[in-house]
Amino acid sequence: MSGHGYIGGTNRLAGDAIDTRVGNEREDQWGEMPARIVSFNPSKQTATIQPLLMKRLNGVPTSLPELHDVPVRFTRAGGGSVTYPIAAGDKVTLRPQMRSSEAFHSDGGDDGYAASDGRSFNLSDMEAFLDGGESLTDPIPNFDPRNLHIRANASGSFGMKMSQDGKVAIEGAEGNVYDILAQVVEILGVLTTTVSGGSSAGIWPITQQPELAALAAKLRAMAL
Repeated sequence: MSGHGYIGGTNRLAGDAIDTRVGNEREDQWGEMPARIVSFNPSKQTATIQPLLMKRLNGVPTSLPELHDVPVRFTRAGGGSVTYPIAAGDKVTLRPQMRSSEAFHSDGGDDGYAASDGRSFNLSDMEAFLDGGESLTDPIPNFDPRNLHIRANASGSFGMKMSQDGKVAIEGAEGNVYDILAQVVEILGVLTTTVSGGSSAGIWPITQQPELAALAAKLRAMAL
């Protein structure tokens, strides 16, 4: 155990030396950390990223170096994917790899790959995930605790919401798409036709009014 009080230039126990080496080894093993996008390459989906955690060197908090060509991981499966516009300053979560990933990123490695060297949990192999990396002082504004919310802007005023009972809202620059569609169908449902002459002269409702009214009711029922 450490804390014997013998660590110094000439006085040192073997246990203290071992403890110091183990501690240094642990501190050099990187785990997940928040980071900030410096620049993003959309064609390669890689980024230059500044880690936000600092390492103490001789007791002084010191910034880590920028990481280059960091893979940015988007949700992707079954032939589909969800992508986001990435801007400088966006926060991400950096995650280390257990072994070097150079071979995997050079040949695809679908059938497995051999690590190019013995490094482990290294800064050079970090990958960025779009989980966010903000502190608790910067929560998502206007969070909706009841519905799935796909947000197109920071405030959440534009985007899509979906409820567990199948109701949907698509909020755009001119309003709720479902509400606009319902208004169109409701207007169509009360339109009339004017016949100016002959035995059929007069104002007549269009024959599809009941069908249009039913469609409008469906749209209203499905609108969140």
